[in-house]
Amino acid sequence: MSAQLVEKARALLESSQYDSALQLLSPELGKNGDNVEFLQIFGECLLENNDLDNAYDVLVKACQLDPHGDKGTEKFLYLGQMIGGLDGLNSLEIGLAKLNHQLNLLTQNQINNDELLSQLSKLYTTNAALKSYLVKKLNQGIFAQIEIWMTDLCMEPEAEAKCNELIDFSLGLDKENPETFSLLASIRISQQRNDEAKESLIQSWNLFQQKKAQLEQAANSIRNAENNENNENNDAFEVGVEYVELIQPLLTLSKFAIELEQYETAATITSNIQDINENILDTYYYEALSYLFAAKYLYHQAQNPKIEDYRDVDNKELLKSSNVEVANKVKEAKSSLTNGYKIINSDAVETADPELVEQVNALLSELGGPVMSELMPARNEDETGWEDEIHSDNE
Repeated sequence: MSAQLVEKARALLESSQYDSALQLLSPELGKNGDNVEFLQIFGECLLENNDLDNAYDVLVKACQLDPHGDKGTEKFLYLGQMIGGLDGLNSLEIGLAKLNHQLNLLTQNQINNDELLSQLSKLYTTNAALKSYLVKKLNQGIFAQIEIWMTDLCMEPEAEAKCNELIDFSLGLDKENPETFSLLASIRISQQRNDEAKESLIQSWNLFQQKKAQLEQAANSIRNAENNENNENNDAFEVGVEYVELIQPLLTLSKFAIELEQYETAATITSNIQDINENILDTYYYEALSYLFAAKYLYHQAQNPKIEDYRDVDNKELLKSSNVEVANKVKEAKSSLTNGYKIINSDAVETADPELVEQVNALLSELGGPVMSELMPARNEDETGWEDEIHSDNE
């Protein structure tokens, strides 16, 4: 019964029905308090519902019951990310060691030597699919360790060497992973090696574009397929999940692009995120920043004001500029912010960060408010007699 319960909960999590998954599992906790598989999925449900304290307790117990990860590695990866520091590294290391062992067994065609790996092989029916799963999990743990070294342990003397070692490990696993190159860009930024950071940024963006195009092509192929309807629906769901999962890493990449003064690239990235979901406020904010910083750079070059860093140019100065290129960039920034303003005044604002809402409103106010013509609803050109509905005040 518990296996079926876990399977149902997993399906609900994969379809983002976090509340339903939690409602399904919560009443069964008393019966499954020592069941590792149950505790793992229950801890994940609690995390997805932002119940961090209870998630921590559940995951700690699951790790204690399965100290080597024989029944799953996720609990160690989640717990490591939650607690951070040296304890977090140690938790992550347990998960990574198990995953690396399983990857070696797969390479040596010894799947049956590991019970969990044997079970996974029934879910991922080809060696390529199983390897992809293991590498994805390995990278999850590697990235989390790098994050700890770059934040909690950044002052440790070995921090830089550890980051380099871990990113090389990730590149050795998969040289086509755009997130690895994005993280490499972040590491190089922190090391003030900006030229190398820019190279990694471009490499990451190129790989993300390829992945996005492949997913779009796959979605179109599934949509056009006429046979095997059930498999078609499953495939469509998986492709859709992967497509949506591009959003967060692309948002991160756009921030790195702005930090590295690659404004055209940043604006292009945000535009591609909007292809996936046009109701994400962050994309319009980053897009506007890209245009504004580009405008400030042009203004600084033309006016040569007594400001050392062009990014410190006041927005009001940009509005006074007669430079056509500057004016066009400001116009594009206002257009991006106007799209953000539409989100703020819609139901989509519920998922936006309140602080970001304030930042968008403040920046828009500095630039003179939204573009009113872009707020007007589009007129249906098929409508007839619309001219008759327009009346002057003198009539």
